[in-house]
Amino acid sequence: MATLLHNITSTTTKELLALGDNVSAIKSIVVVNVDSSNASYVDIYLFDKSNNASYYLTKGTKIHKGATLVLKANDGVVFNNSINGYSLRIQVDNGSTTAVPVDVIISQ
Repeated sequence: MATLLHNITSTTTKELLALGDNVSAIKSIVVVNVDSSNASYVDIYLFDKSNNASYYLTKGTKIHKGATLVLKANDGVVFNNSINGYSLRIQVDNGSTTAVPVDVIISQ
């Protein structure tokens, strides 16, 4: 079963939805910068394992401390998440190499 709530606390790329989670009817992806002093820079992308290719929904998007980024269906968050489709990944940092914590909520 897919996890739709995530606490991201490192700069390591995190898989939000794995291949085969079958979460295709996404209404929104909400990313909240929960850090008290730093902006976060967020990459959210679809990953095609069969071609080792990334397709970005957002890249290097700055989210100020305490602010929220909302991606909706018309922003491209509806995609094939079957075993033959794409995984959804996120990478977050402060613009260089330091982690900035964010919370992610995926709504169906």
